[in-house]
Amino acid sequence: MILSNLPLLMTGAFLLFTLAAGLYFSKKTTSLKEYAVGNKNFATATLVATVLATIYGGGGLIRNVQQVYELGFLWLVYLFLSNFGVLIISPLASRMSPFMLNISIAETIGSIYGRMPRIITALSGIAVAITSLAIQINVIQLVLGMCTDMVDPRIITIIATLILIFYSTFGGIRAVTYTDALQFITFLVIIPVLAWLIFQKTEKSIGEMITFLGEQEKFQLNTVLTRHASLISVIMLVLSSLVSCINPDIMQRVYMASSPIQAKRVFLYSGLLSIFIKIFIILVGIGVFVVSPNLSIQDIWGFIINNMHPFFKGLICISLFAMAMSTADSNLNSCSVLISHDIVESIRGKQITTWNGLGLVRATSLIVGLSAMIVTFYYKDLLALLKLSFDLSIPIITAPFLLAVFGFRGTSTTALIGMVTGALTMIIWKIWIVSKTNIDGSFLCMLANGIAMMVAHYSRPQPEGTGWMKEDDEVLKTSVKDLPI
Repeated sequence: MILSNLPLLMTGAFLLFTLAAGLYFSKKTTSLKEYAVGNKNFATATLVATVLATIYGGGGLIRNVQQVYELGFLWLVYLFLSNFGVLIISPLASRMSPFMLNISIAETIGSIYGRMPRIITALSGIAVAITSLAIQINVIQLVLGMCTDMVDPRIITIIATLILIFYSTFGGIRAVTYTDALQFITFLVIIPVLAWLIFQKTEKSIGEMITFLGEQEKFQLNTVLTRHASLISVIMLVLSSLVSCINPDIMQRVYMASSPIQAKRVFLYSGLLSIFIKIFIILVGIGVFVVSPNLSIQDIWGFIINNMHPFFKGLICISLFAMAMSTADSNLNSCSVLISHDIVESIRGKQITTWNGLGLVRATSLIVGLSAMIVTFYYKDLLALLKLSFDLSIPIITAPFLLAVFGFRGTSTTALIGMVTGALTMIIWKIWIVSKTNIDGSFLCMLANGIAMMVAHYSRPQPEGTGWMKEDDEVLKTSVKDLPI
C-alpha cells in the first residue's frame, strides 16, 4: 500500500519543500522594483539557473519527448536549432545599457515609443503568461493522473497552483529566483536518470539502437527532406522559437543582472548548458521509441511512468513538477509587474505608491493563476498552446523591441502601425493559412511588423531625434516618447 502511494508521498514532500524554500528565501519587499528585479545583486550561477528553470517548463519536457518519438529526425533538427534562441539574447544583452534600469520589456518599449505601445506590450505579455501558466497546470494535472488514482488530480493541482501563487506573490523575484534554482537542480539531476532508465529497458547496445533507428523512416534524412510540408512547418517553428525568448519573463532576467556584461554571460552559459539538457530529453524520446515503436502520442508518457518502479515514478513526477512550477512562478511574477507597473501606471500617468502597488501585485497573481486554470479546461494540446503563446507575442512586441535595442528611435504612431500590422497579419494567417498548411506564421508576422514600422517611418516626415542612432550616441539614452506624432 505504501509502495503504491510512494509517488504521491514523494510529490507531496516536494511541494512542502518548495513552499518552505519559498518562505525561507522571501523577505519583506519594500518597493515594486525590488519585487520585480530584486536588488540586482544575484550571482551569475543563480541567474543561469533561473533562466533555464524558466525556459524549461514541464510542458516542454512532455511535448519534446512526444515529438521526438512522433516526428523523429525533424524534431531533432528543431531542438538543436531552437537552442540558439537562448544564445541570441547574449549579444542582445550587451546592447541594453540604456535600458538596464527598467524592470520590464513593456517599460523599455514605452521609453522609446510611448504610452500606448507600452500598454499593448503589457497586454500581450499578460496573454502569453496566462497561456504558459495553462501549459504548466495541464502538465501538473496530467502527471498526477498518471502517477496515482488514489486522489483526484484536480485537488493536488489546485494545491500546487496555490503554493506557487503564495511564494511568488509574497516573496517577489527573490523567492522565485532561489526556488527556481532549487527546482532547476532537481530536474537537472533527474532527467539524465530518466534517460538512463529508459536505455536500460531497451536491452540494446548503442550500435544496435543506431542500426534500428536507421531502418525507421522518420529517422532517415532522405525521407525527411522529401516531406516538404513537414519540413517547412518545422523550419517556421524553429524561426519562431529563435525569437520566442524575447518575452517578458525571460527578458526580466536581463533586467535582474547587475550589468549588460553579466547578462551577456548569463545567457551565453544558459545556452551552452541548454544543449546538455536537450541531449538527455532527446535520449528519452529515442529510448521510448526503441522500446515500443508503435505507441500513440497520447500513450507515450503513460508508458514511461507505468513501466517504472514506484520510487523512480515518484522522481519523474517530482521532475515534471519542478519544471512546471519553476516556469509558472516566473510567469506569475512578470505578469504581476506588467499589470501593476506598466498598465496601471500608464493609465494613471504617475507612479503608484509602494503599498498600493504591492497590494495590486498580490491580487493580480491570484487572478492570473485562476485565469490560467480556466484556460486549461479549453486547451489540452501542449503543442497547440506553445504555438498560441508564439501568436500572442512574437507578431506584436518582438520587432519594436529589437529595433529599439539596435538603435532605432521612432514615434508612437510608427510603433502602433507596426503592432497593428503584425496582429492583423497573424489573424489573417490563422484564418486562411494555418487551417490548410499547419505552418506557424509568427515569425513572418513579426517581419511584417518590422517592415510596416520602417515604411511608416520613412514614408512621412519625422520629428528630430528619431531614426537610427549609434550605440555610443548620447541620444541613445534619451526617449522620444513625448515627441509630436
